[in-house]
Amino acid sequence: MFEIFVNSLNFDVSEYLVEELTELQKKIVDDATFILKENIVGDVGMCKSFGGSVKKNEEKFKELMKQAELELEKDKYKDIKKNLKDYLKKLSELIIKTCVTIIPVKELPWGDVVFRTIPRITFDDKVHLLDNAIAYYGEINCFIGRTTIFGKMKDPSSEPLFAPFMGNLDLGGYKLEESQDKPKSQVFSYVNAIINSLDSAITKSQLVKYHEGYQRHGDPICDFLMKDDDLLNSMDKITTALESERSKSDIAVCSIAIPLPSDKRSLIITTEEGRGDNCFGNCFEALLKFSAACCQVPSPSQEAPRQAGSTPGQTGGPIRTPGGQELKVWSAEDLASEAQKRLAAQPNIPSWSEEELTKFTESRGSGIPEDMEVWKEDELLELAEKRRSGGLNIPEWQPDQDMIECSKCGYSLRPGWTKCPVCDTPVGEKPSEEVKKEPSEPEEPSGENQSEDKSKEPESKEDDPDL
Repeated sequence: MFEIFVNSLNFDVSEYLVEELTELQKKIVDDATFILKENIVGDVGMCKSFGGSVKKNEEKFKELMKQAELELEKDKYKDIKKNLKDYLKKLSELIIKTCVTIIPVKELPWGDVVFRTIPRITFDDKVHLLDNAIAYYGEINCFIGRTTIFGKMKDPSSEPLFAPFMGNLDLGGYKLEESQDKPKSQVFSYVNAIINSLDSAITKSQLVKYHEGYQRHGDPICDFLMKDDDLLNSMDKITTALESERSKSDIAVCSIAIPLPSDKRSLIITTEEGRGDNCFGNCFEALLKFSAACCQVPSPSQEAPRQAGSTPGQTGGPIRTPGGQELKVWSAEDLASEAQKRLAAQPNIPSWSEEELTKFTESRGSGIPEDMEVWKEDELLELAEKRRSGGLNIPEWQPDQDMIECSKCGYSLRPGWTKCPVCDTPVGEKPSEEVKKEPSEPEEPSGENQSEDKSKEPESKEDDPDL
């Protein structure tokens, strides 16, 4: 709801920039230009600087506040109404802490370097104004061919990386006017939309996709940049939204290189969210080395991308295979245009919804192609049994139902036999139940009988009449 409210205001801080700077803005600009002092064309006074001021567009600002108050009366904001009022109070402070300076430089990859502050109003239980972020950016006279981002991940085992950006940037609905006559790096609203896009979930997902899905290699530009240890060391010094704890995400994108096909140039932007004297130097050093490396990357016409899915963003034009054959490459815009042409040429072409496709799949049964051999479970068990027996189909032994067994020894007797050929037992004779006992040792008389016998024995030989 907070984002819905902010978007409803259509607030653009560039409408409040004036050439007259406050003391605070002058100090920020001095710090930003100090590290470039010996490379500035002329002196520092040659730089064009602008600072935010509510007074410049006071009537517009009042109208903005009036519109905001009317929007606040809607029931959908009642749970965060107090927070939104705090947001409105901080808008004037955000304007005052916004400043930008265009620095003409010599012996560097750009004609002009642009510096700006990036104050932000965030909402996390409470409304906060964060005024520590800055950015340096400029246009180089080299066309890199594909949008490339640099970022970090929270996982300590994952090193920072460059990644290709597939598709179009999420500029929040911003459209750059084609009639714009000044360099795109000096169009404040355009650059502002790009910087905001670095926080987009779409942009962050591109970084993770290249890290996990492509194992950090396959794109010629990114492969080239990742081999530059000096560049990586400078980029690693940048304080991102992860280190500043501005973002609750596990991914932060802090730099981007964007091809400008119509100008045959590229726009390079680096952001920094640290505090202290080193933040200006770290941010500019990263921009300088990133820009210099982009001037040396392989052009799209020299090397085809290794991954089939990494072509979006590349401009159309012939490329050559190692065998010398020319191949045409289409950008995402070209493919979309071709699709529209085909749709217009065949307006009655059938289409299916996801539910219809699901029904088709179910109606086709298992989806197994025709004429493909299929086994049932019983057949698979039979095959497994054959493999266990060395490929021989040996049936399990079962007794013959037409034969009977000898009642004494169990030998199988064929029909018509009258006696067993083994033990001569007549067929059909039952075995005798009486079993002859083997002679054995006489048993000892039990206790009682033994005592009776003893009582009958004569006490002496004289008493025995037989002796």
